[in-house]
Amino acid sequence: MQITATEFRATALPQPLRFPPPYADRTTNPSGYSYWWQLLKIVFDLPDPRRFPSVSGFSADELAVIKRYIACCEELSESTVLSSRGGIRLSVQRAPDGSQKEKLTAEFPPREAIRGTTVLWRQLYSNEERASYTKVRKIIGRRIHDTVDSERDRRDEVQRRWNGAHGQLRAYLLTFLADRTVCEARGWSTDMLPNADVKPEALVRLFQYGDLIHWGEGAEELSHLSNDEFNHAWNTLRYLEIVIQLSHFYLGYSLLAKAAISQST
Repeated sequence: MQITATEFRATALPQPLRFPPPYADRTTNPSGYSYWWQLLKIVFDLPDPRRFPSVSGFSADELAVIKRYIACCEELSESTVLSSRGGIRLSVQRAPDGSQKEKLTAEFPPREAIRGTTVLWRQLYSNEERASYTKVRKIIGRRIHDTVDSERDRRDEVQRRWNGAHGQLRAYLLTFLADRTVCEARGWSTDMLPNADVKPEALVRLFQYGDLIHWGEGAEELSHLSNDEFNHAWNTLRYLEIVIQLSHFYLGYSLLAKAAISQST
C-alpha cells in the first residue's frame, strides 16, 4: 500500500507572480526559485521591489553598507543550497500481517555547502552584522523619512510591507504560513497544521552555535533534538527551509535596495 499526501499549499499552486523570481537567472534550478516566490505571493503578495522609487541623501558609509548587502545577495543567489532539489521522502509499507514499516530517505546538499551558505547567510540575517538586512532596512528607512516628495507615502508603504513579511519569516516556516493562508481562505480548519510549533530563530541559533559555525552553546540541545536518523533529517530540513525562505526574501529586498540607491550610483 502506498500513501500519498498533498500539502494544503499545493492546492493553490501555481500562482501568477508580480515580478520574476529575483536572481533566477543565476541558478541551475529556476523552478525552485519560482516555487518559493509563489509561496511568498500566497502569504504576502509583496510589491515589485524593482519599482521602488529612488531616494537620495545617502552618506558614503551608508552606500558602502547597502552595496555590501547587495553583493552578498548576489553571491548567495548562486548557492547550491538554494538550488538544491533534494528533501525528505517518507514511505510507509504495510506487511501482510498488518504491521507497518516506515522508510525515510533524505537528500540534502553537501555538508560543506550548508556550512558555507550558513556563514554568508548569517551576514544578512544577524542583526549584529554591519551589512545585515536590518541595518540596510534602517538606512533606507531614514532616507524615506527625510525625503519629502510625492512618492514618500508610497515608499513608506512598500517598506512596511517588506519589513512585516521579514518579521513573519523569522517567526514561522513559510510552508506553514502558506498552508494556514490557504486553509483560512477556503474555510478549512487550521488546528492541526504541520510545523506550527517550529520557531525559526531558536532553530537557527541551535544549528549555528551548536554545530555549523561554533560548537558550544546549543550543541547538547541540538544533539538531543537530533538523537536519531528521523529527527536529525527533519530538523535539518526545517533549518534549510528557514535559510532558503529568508534567503529569497533577502534577494528580493536587494532589488529594492538597488532601486533605492539608483540616483546615488
